[in-house]
Amino acid sequence: MIGRYFSMTLIASALAAPTVALAADPARDTSARDEQRTRVAPVSTTNSTVGEDARRFSDRDWQKNWAVDKDKIERALGVGKDKAHYRQALENMGFHITAVNYDKPDYLEYEIINGKKSYEVQVEFDKDTGKSTDVDLTTNFGQADATDKALKDSNYKYTYPTTQTRDAERYSDRARLRAAAANTDKLEKELGVGRDKSHYRSALQKMGYKVTSVNYDKPDYVE
Repeated sequence: MIGRYFSMTLIASALAAPTVALAADPARDTSARDEQRTRVAPVSTTNSTVGEDARRFSDRDWQKNWAVDKDKIERALGVGKDKAHYRQALENMGFHITAVNYDKPDYLEYEIINGKKSYEVQVEFDKDTGKSTDVDLTTNFGQADATDKALKDSNYKYTYPTTQTRDAERYSDRARLRAAAANTDKLEKELGVGRDKSHYRSALQKMGYKVTSVNYDKPDYVE
């Protein structure tokens, strides 16, 4: 189940609506995110080191670096290929395929690792031609058990999975993010725009969220 944990970004020309990392009681689904990203304590905007710590913790800055890796790998994988191509290409690039979440005529989904980094590869195919039409590399917060074990095992030796992941919808980021997107859209509409900073903290608290960190607090941007 996806915990209600988000990072919200709101920007206004004069007054910034706060972007916050937030969690709703009673559950927080942070384990996979914490394992893949540097841990830092919540920061204060009055602290002299806030700039450096915020850059380490901010989703906005992290996504800039992630986008570079994502684009590079997707270009290397390419489209217009058959399924066999993707296993071979990933292995040639040094990735280990730790889980096969879906293997359908029109959709293939792998969980892959390289060192301590884990990703999800989503490939869509044309049923008639068997050739890929879209490739998407995503983060892998909802790791299958096999992926989790591989990341933790210092003596891990790669073997291609012989079976598909059971209950794949529990681990697939594609399935999880579709559900999360619906919740995020609803939350953003309820928060609204054209408000002052104080509105957002109180509104989030009324909806059951806790503001767990303030990464930036500028005249035109708050996170």
